[in-house]
Amino acid sequence: MSLEYWLKGEIPQPVKATLITDVKVLAGKIKQHKKPVVLLGSELYSLERLAGSDIVAIVADIANAVNADLTTSNSGIVQRLDSMGFKRYRVEFPMEFAQKLAKHSNYDLAMFIGFQYHYEWLLLNYLKHYAYKHLNTLSLEPYGHPNATWTMPSQPIPLWYKNLLALVEVLKT
Repeated sequence: MSLEYWLKGEIPQPVKATLITDVKVLAGKIKQHKKPVVLLGSELYSLERLAGSDIVAIVADIANAVNADLTTSNSGIVQRLDSMGFKRYRVEFPMEFAQKLAKHSNYDLAMFIGFQYHYEWLLLNYLKHYAYKHLNTLSLEPYGHPNATWTMPSQPIPLWYKNLLALVEVLKT
């Protein structure tokens, strides 16, 4: 019996996210892309409070491991990236950036973390409909997203945090 995400998304066909539970498989999916980008939302602060750790630094480690760019519209995250010496980021609103991604950008994987559930749902839904030919999407959130190409399963924050750290380690090897 295979594990599959239970939501079908907002379209009548059964196009839905593939649930990836193994961190090594997830890392393999990320590594197979040539030009990934990570979109950071302002809810990273909430995730940091819940996990008790610096999630921005962990996301920067993921980006460094796969040579990914970061995109955010949050000035606090920009300041933290600057203080870490991370320079491969752009400041742009998520929906505007999603529209650029849909218009055949050079990115082939968009990873999402730190967004409110409903907002990320809309971003992923838009990309699922308008960028499906050239872009894969991945939700790194502690809860699954049916509109992504791939998603991590819904997990308690401590288990999600442990898996995020394991993902960084596997990507660095």
